[in-house]
Amino acid sequence: MAVVSAPHSSVASRASFLGLDWPLLLVTIVLAVWGVFTVVSATQPAIQAPAARLAPATARRAPVESSRIPDATKQIAFVVVGVAAMLALAFLDYRWLMHLQGWVYGLNLVSLLIVLMIGREVNGAKSWIIVGPISLQMSEFSKIAVLLSLAAFLTRKQEKIGEIKTILLSLLYLAPPLLLILKQPDFGTMLATLSIWFGMLFFGGARLKHLLGVLIVAGFVFAAAWQVGILKPHQTARLASFINPNAAPEAGGYQLRQSLIAIGSGQITGQGYGQGMQNQARYVPENNTDFIFTVVAEELGFAGGAALLAAYLFLLFRTSSLAMSADNYFGVLLCGGFTALLAFHCIINMGMTMRVMPITGVPLPFFSYGGSSFLAFSLGVGLLQSVSAHGRR
Repeated sequence: MAVVSAPHSSVASRASFLGLDWPLLLVTIVLAVWGVFTVVSATQPAIQAPAARLAPATARRAPVESSRIPDATKQIAFVVVGVAAMLALAFLDYRWLMHLQGWVYGLNLVSLLIVLMIGREVNGAKSWIIVGPISLQMSEFSKIAVLLSLAAFLTRKQEKIGEIKTILLSLLYLAPPLLLILKQPDFGTMLATLSIWFGMLFFGGARLKHLLGVLIVAGFVFAAAWQVGILKPHQTARLASFINPNAAPEAGGYQLRQSLIAIGSGQITGQGYGQGMQNQARYVPENNTDFIFTVVAEELGFAGGAALLAAYLFLLFRTSSLAMSADNYFGVLLCGGFTALLAFHCIINMGMTMRVMPITGVPLPFFSYGGSSFLAFSLGVGLLQSVSAHGRR
């Protein structure tokens, strides 16, 4: 069975530029530029030293480097490199990548093993590899590797996607990278990777009763892990701080309280760019990474937060539209998995700042400071642009 069509002719390649999803590209660049300005505001010198502040609850911060380059300058470099990589990948025919499934899967496992052996531990998580002046979080790139390899795996089982056996085999296929990520430990990235699996099966036509059954079983497993003490102390403490921020201030309660204060103080129109008291006084830890949404809400108010949410909703609309218009199953799975990954990051990141989700260390795509996350999501959008240019009905 031919599930992936042959590459287009040279005429189609010349037309690929016109085939790009320009609204998707535009909203991505808008988010990236807006994110740079927000990082600038979040990293300018504090107006006063905050009172005794507890350690942040998340573990996404990059290792301290000897470089004195400002974060905003590095973020601009990330944007330039990320957009260039996105466009370069967009002009490649993504269907060739299916034949690299084994290499992508193997290199992903090797990179995660290297992190466990020689990686730098930061805030209790061994997730970073230091290459000269650059810090790389390999679990971020692992998401894109899983996106490619899992899509190729499921494409070869397209005719059996409605069987529970296929779902269980896909989970078994996904287990090695998930366990290596959990070993770091990086629970947030593990859940994000699982969201890719769910999105692929949902858009790929798996039966909803099977997916719901897996989610129910996963819920029971999590509850059992909580009861028998398998979860790490910091993980249970984060859940406790979500229920009652005063119960575990050292595990996120302080961070969550200050986040709510910052968001509430923005009111309707905000305090003005660069004028937020919680932001400028550094009362919200990690306000340039995981909690960057608090800077937007405090400085631009409800209007700014709603505009940012609308931008992400439009981004999700474009990616899901690509999933439904791709002309082959491999493209459908790539777009569906990436859509679910984006949705997971946006819901968890914004939700945890407003106490509707537990604190989990996941960045806001294209917005939070961080090169690994930005480059990984840029590669993801590049893949979707390739689907748009080379494989849409």
